[in-house]
Amino acid sequence: GFVIEGERLTVSSVRQFREQPSDLIKLFRVAQRRGVLIHPRAMQLVTRSLKLVGNRLRADPEANRLFLGILTAEKNPEPVLREMNETGLLGRFIPDFGRVVAQMQYDMYHVFTVDEHTLFALGILHRIETGEAADRFPLAARLVRQIASRRALYLALFCHDIAKGRGGDHSILGARIVARLGPRLGLTDEETETAEWLVRWH
Repeated sequence: GFVIEGERLTVSSVRQFREQPSDLIKLFRVAQRRGVLIHPRAMQLVTRSLKLVGNRLRADPEANRLFLGILTAEKNPEPVLREMNETGLLGRFIPDFGRVVAQMQYDMYHVFTVDEHTLFALGILHRIETGEAADRFPLAARLVRQIASRRALYLALFCHDIAKGRGGDHSILGARIVARLGPRLGLTDEETETAEWLVRWH
């Protein structure tokens, strides 16, 4: 449903997202899988189409499957999620994440905004998993091979600070968000429970 123009992925029609809103997510998944950049015009069209991202798209099994594919891909999810965040799509599709975009953190453990910290952490997890960061994190690099569910781990990391700034314990509040988000994205009950536990005690 997409075309290559100037070696970049773009839409086949300016009406594409109106006619098939799940293609908003699919654009980024295809770019990730094919290892190509997204054309600036397509990125602009995503931003102009954010009004299409409502409860219907958030409940769409295909859109959620595509998003989970981006988050848990064997290719690094950080750059793709960063592009989604820059267009505003990530915060619209996952509204709880939208609440922490550009949110500052005032403590000795964080030097980035919450959204930037989260995306950066996902990139580090990817480098641990591929062995690129084995010299910095040797124990984690060994243990990651024993993980029963990558999906639970990546969702937990994506959500570990998602409830910052809500006036309560963000670990407890974040676990409640995972309890809703896990089934929506297609995780099993066991995976969702594991992700909840990880966020609660991170």
